[in-house]
Amino acid sequence: MELTKDQVLQIDNYISACGIKYYDVKMEIVDHFASILEYRLEKEPNLYFKNAIVEEHKKFSDNGFKKLLETKTKSTHKRFIKQTFLNFKTFFKLPKVIISIALFFVLLQIMDVVENKEYFFLGLNFFALILTFSLAFIGMKRSKKERTFLTLNMTMRFVTFFHSFVIILQLFNNRGEISLLNKNHNYLHIGAYVLLFLLFWSGEYVYYQNKKEVQQQYPNVIV
Repeated sequence: MELTKDQVLQIDNYISACGIKYYDVKMEIVDHFASILEYRLEKEPNLYFKNAIVEEHKKFSDNGFKKLLETKTKSTHKRFIKQTFLNFKTFFKLPKVIISIALFFVLLQIMDVVENKEYFFLGLNFFALILTFSLAFIGMKRSKKERTFLTLNMTMRFVTFFHSFVIILQLFNNRGEISLLNKNHNYLHIGAYVLLFLLFWSGEYVYYQNKKEVQQQYPNVIV
């Protein structure tokens, strides 16, 4: 027996009241509940619908949806990181390796122009910090939207991941004068920043790819 719009709305409201704020997770649970309750209504036409929703909720465990949400969050996070690294790896294969090489040589040319190499690397580090803060700001802005999606809520986790790389690079900025005169050391230092910027690019690319998928899956919802 197909559920009415009012019955589906009852399920939706109940799940929202249980603290499930992510729209995609909520819709998945709503679909799960709807399928079970449709089957039960076929067998029990006089079933009291509201009680049936509570009964199905109890089957999830003592923690309700908490364990489900934790599992979904972990799997979504792993998927995001995996997608980011898969995209990151494409910058070392044709045709994207051209972008990596070009970025390296552009930074190399800028370094040659700057007389004080220490200032050059401090400038790169400052730019990396700006990227970190911009990611954090964008992440907070995205999380404040009325309808948030777990699939698109990985930005803040990525900020922590990205910032850890920035901190590691900050340690390399304490290089001595002799090291700054060493071309090989400078090449390695620039290469590390190239990797960092490509990682940022990859993370944002994956986010917007996921956003397209969400828009296709939920065409009537503003993302």
